[in-house]
Amino acid sequence: MPLTVKEIEAARFGVQKERLGDGAGLFVRLYPSGRKSFQVLVSKGDGAPGRVWVALGDFPDITLKAARGRAVTVRGWSSEGLGAAAIRRRLTDHPEIVSPKRTTATNEVNGVPGKRAATFRQVAQVWFDRKRLGLKNGKHIAQNWSTIETYVLPTLGDRCIDDIKVLDVVEVFRPIWHVKNETARRTLGRVREVFELAKLEHGLQSNPADFSVDVAYGKLRRRTKHFGALDPESVPTFWEWLQDVHCDEDTRHLVGLMLLSAKRTGEVRFAEWRFFSQEDLIWTTPAELMKMGRAHRAPVSRQARVLLDNMRMLNGEKEHVFAKPRNRSGVICENAARLLVKRFEAGATGHGFRAAFKTWARGQRRYLPDAIEMALAHEPAKLEAAYQRADLLEERVALMQDWADFVTGGADPRSLGDLSTTTESP
Repeated sequence: MPLTVKEIEAARFGVQKERLGDGAGLFVRLYPSGRKSFQVLVSKGDGAPGRVWVALGDFPDITLKAARGRAVTVRGWSSEGLGAAAIRRRLTDHPEIVSPKRTTATNEVNGVPGKRAATFRQVAQVWFDRKRLGLKNGKHIAQNWSTIETYVLPTLGDRCIDDIKVLDVVEVFRPIWHVKNETARRTLGRVREVFELAKLEHGLQSNPADFSVDVAYGKLRRRTKHFGALDPESVPTFWEWLQDVHCDEDTRHLVGLMLLSAKRTGEVRFAEWRFFSQEDLIWTTPAELMKMGRAHRAPVSRQARVLLDNMRMLNGEKEHVFAKPRNRSGVICENAARLLVKRFEAGATGHGFRAAFKTWARGQRRYLPDAIEMALAHEPAKLEAAYQRADLLEERVALMQDWADFVTGGADPRSLGDLSTTTESP
């Protein structure tokens, strides 16, 4: 049976035979160093008995297809009476017979001299230009390219896409697989997509990033790490603490609105005054700010309305509720909320408010599960979404008001208007 490229790539000295036969006199010699050399057995010549091996070049410096062609040429010389020494001299005098290693984009491709071969960097750039069209989060867009730029391009960037082998990709991720596993796994997935693009547009035969990570790096013990969440019973205590803790008022109101609305941090930070309907107290977040990519309507509780009224006193003339013109984003920094919450409990996060809300809502056993998921703006299953077209807003009005009453003990937050009146009175 003729050899395949995959069989040569996978072959290892000490595991297979020392030489692997391809047929018609061509063999691949395996060395302890990992080197793999194409060889042909020819007569010694000059009347000497016996045969000797003549090397045609190393894999993958020349392709299997090219090696087969060279083998035919060398066997032809042997049949004409040339001995091994003469054949080696002819190979030395005519180096073009053995293809040089293709490490740049200007060498032979599929046996056609002069045709430009794409480098990994070039294919990756095309992949990223297309990938970014489907991403809406600036941070995720940057991560898709920065991880490849940091961990992959220094080693593989300037190599021809069809010269890169499985072991090359394995070695790229070996240093970080166990120390930065999540980053490594995500980046490997992106590299697989780059090679899939190369298969579609550059005739790549196989994907060298498609391998078993458990075999390559060994089993990894992983523990899922969830966002730190407050226990629902401690949420009212946190609310009381939030009212009196010494901090910037914008940050206090940001965290309070995140808690009462159970919205994601970004949805609250980038909220604009035009998102709020004064008539029916509905907060409509546009699709571009939503993780699920669809506009989301949310009822505003009585207590959340007080927080918004306070922020209108502070930032009412600006476009964003939590505007900070000096910040690059134009709004309050995400770390402001995170650091304030950690002052109450080191392991808690703002995102964990959503987990506390869901735990509390389920424990009440009087709200529709779909209404809870809609309140959290979770993506429904495709089949369920096909039948569930309404956003259950009416059901969520009572849900969000009950949650606000639980958090605050039914009391309204302090109004900054009342506070300023008290301060100015004699």
